[in-house]
Amino acid sequence: MARPPCRYCTLIREHASGYKLRPARHALDTSFPRCDLHWRFVCGVCGKPRHFNGVAFCGRRQAFFCLACAAEHPADSRRFWGWTYSYRLRCPWQEGSHPTLDRLEFEGRHPWQLLPAWARTKRGMSPVEEIPDRWAFRVAPMKGITDEAVRQGWDDVAAWWVSRYTAKGDINREWVIDPAVLEILGNVKGRRILDAGCGTGYLARILAEAGASVDGIDVSAKQLEAARKDQAQETLEIRYRQGDLANLSPFRGGTFDIAVSNIVLQDVRRLREAVKEVYRVLRPGGRFVFSITHPAFEAPVPGTWVLEPADSERIEDRRGMIVDRYFDRVAVYWGPPGQFLAVGFHRPLRDYFEALHDAGFLVSRYEEPLPRAEALKRFPRYFRDMLRLPNFLIVEAVRPARR
Repeated sequence: MARPPCRYCTLIREHASGYKLRPARHALDTSFPRCDLHWRFVCGVCGKPRHFNGVAFCGRRQAFFCLACAAEHPADSRRFWGWTYSYRLRCPWQEGSHPTLDRLEFEGRHPWQLLPAWARTKRGMSPVEEIPDRWAFRVAPMKGITDEAVRQGWDDVAAWWVSRYTAKGDINREWVIDPAVLEILGNVKGRRILDAGCGTGYLARILAEAGASVDGIDVSAKQLEAARKDQAQETLEIRYRQGDLANLSPFRGGTFDIAVSNIVLQDVRRLREAVKEVYRVLRPGGRFVFSITHPAFEAPVPGTWVLEPADSERIEDRRGMIVDRYFDRVAVYWGPPGQFLAVGFHRPLRDYFEALHDAGFLVSRYEEPLPRAEALKRFPRYFRDMLRLPNFLIVEAVRPARR
């Protein structure tokens, strides 16, 4: 039985009539069957295969590397064939950047074009036929999930979690969430702040460097180990303790001027109790600023992107998002494939606002942060989707002053 032509070869031939059609050898049971040249290539840094349009080649190193291992990946807006851009990936081994393999093929500089022996031996191509999911998810009923399961989950993923962080947090916090959170917080010099769910302590350190006195609390002992290790190298006014946000009994009522909780509350099992406790430890007139993953669009409940082909790194290949089961209240186990999974919780947005109202807070501000221009320039693959749908939201709520 004859193999179908490679879908990418077919698309290219629509713009270059003399282009050779190659038989598809991979993804034959999908709408995007692909030839060897247009399959997946193995990164020389992380060892993982990735779609050819997210892989570049360093000639000096004679090695492929992927978008995830590049410090940045700005878009090259020169048109080629039917596409309006490609990526340039910052080289992990030397100064400069390199175009991805789709652009290299267009220019006749793909290593398989320049080195026929590489094409014959399929050098760099992944032999694995399966296209793995980018994230592993498991949905379960909320009932039966314990505080201990939440704590254990965050201890289990601590090593992977900490590895993703710099002094400015992970990529989403640095480029999307924190600029908006810090703008809302304003001048914190001389303020007593609770970092509720401090994790690695990176935000506590940012606030302390700005002149605040910070108490960080987190459920995970291993996350706090990382926080204390970094603090030992600095002289900042930060105190860390292990604990649950639903029980802030170590703190007296009215202790804090500000409480901040950065992408935490969606992972708190006893949400209402936690919000009441934050209200209690704030002084009258104190502010509670928190961010969460957006309940209307978070994956896998209720949002799932439709991506064709499933491993493409091109933004336009995300056809749209299917949103369903928004009103479900479920536990969501999540993490990288093959690693431990942490547990969080999907709730409709009204649950957060009801918790605030019932505790006595008045909501003073609501934001759905967008990536800044510099983020879009340096990391278009990660952030342009956020111009279509919000990934995060931020709320400022106030404990009313006594009259």
